[in-house]
Amino acid sequence: MLRVLNLGAGVQSTTLYLWALDGHIQIDRAIFADTGDEPEAVYRHLDFLLEMNGPPIDVVRASSKSLGENLQSGMNATGQENQRHVAIPTFLKSLDGSAPALGRRQCTAEYKIRPIEQRVRDLCGLEKGERAKQQLAVQVMGLSFDEPRRVANVKQRFQSIAWSKPEFPLFDEYMTRADCVTYLEKRLPEYAVPRSACVFCPFKSDAEWLHLQKSPSDWNHAVEIDRAIRDKTSLRTVGMRHEQFLHRSCVPLDQVQFVVKPPDAQKKLAFSTMDCEGMCGV
Repeated sequence: MLRVLNLGAGVQSTTLYLWALDGHIQIDRAIFADTGDEPEAVYRHLDFLLEMNGPPIDVVRASSKSLGENLQSGMNATGQENQRHVAIPTFLKSLDGSAPALGRRQCTAEYKIRPIEQRVRDLCGLEKGERAKQQLAVQVMGLSFDEPRRVANVKQRFQSIAWSKPEFPLFDEYMTRADCVTYLEKRLPEYAVPRSACVFCPFKSDAEWLHLQKSPSDWNHAVEIDRAIRDKTSLRTVGMRHEQFLHRSCVPLDQVQFVVKPPDAQKKLAFSTMDCEGMCGV
């Protein structure tokens, strides 16, 4: 039975990788789905994990181009053009002044879930289109006890998959994301594990956008994507009635006046600040 960790290289999945390294759980390898647009800190962290000589880490990609490049050209991961719905969940500016709506989210399925599952299928020796009646693999997921909805969504998705089943060690051991942070502070003193999410992911608090500005290349790329999703000449905007923005204020990203909320208010945004571990559910 193949045991694979879905490695998002964020707080929760890093905790599980270290658990495996220390013998607390067993995995055969980890798989990191690279969108091509993670922050520089995440790629440095991935190199750090690779240097630990733990379970092998496979890096897979859905497309030869990055998610950001496909967004700008109006393509999806397969190279098909004019796929507006295969995109990040941008904020849609209303025409009547009401609260912005959130666009359809397909990036996780296209750029995280599918490439990981394809790699697992390959490792199990399954040919394209081949169906296995027996269970061949376990996918270990970095979802914690404070993410019950995401756990339920993943379990539901796997109901139709006979050859692979999910496991949630953090959830089963009542570990929250905060517990993972505490564990990592002790396990890796004086080392900060970054949040795993694309630089232009709309699910960011103002504090996170401000933090992104500390990496000029990451910030400039996010501003570039924010402008591109409103480019009237792009396939990405064909037929769109509403302007799209990365920030919930529906203001161009480089013009937003960010406001950092008190800690208690930030806790209410818990689900918007979770790592993108390669599982839908937000």
